[in-house]
Amino acid sequence: MPESKTYKFYLWRHRFVDDATDEIIGRTCFGITSNLDNRRQNYEGHVGHVIRFAAVWTGPERLIRELESKIKSDFYDHVVIGTNGFRYEWIREDVAYETIRDWVRWEVTNSFSGITEEILDAVPSLDSTNAS
Repeated sequence: MPESKTYKFYLWRHRFVDDATDEIIGRTCFGITSNLDNRRQNYEGHVGHVIRFAAVWTGPERLIRELESKIKSDFYDHVVIGTNGFRYEWIREDVAYETIRDWVRWEVTNSFSGITEEILDAVPSLDSTNAS
């Protein structure tokens, strides 16, 4: 049996200014990739600054794809809907990052044996009230 390719499932938190209201909004993006550096560069090219993933899990491609499918299903009513009704891999700001991260951790622990969470450097909070 051929060995499965290693994939990554990631969460990324991003703030932006809403053009209509000038409000700062923080949302969580999720996705999968076989090359985290390339994915990071693609995001940086779109947003114009260096990005850091908030959380990353590693595992066999099949399991990572199943995890991505599960988050799309379970958070279906909370994803950002764009032009022509397209559903993006962004979860709306009414769902806290910590809720999403903890959901992924629970799923990995209870349903996805073979996926492990990577230890990343600390990521600053999106909540500006916590800024020092």
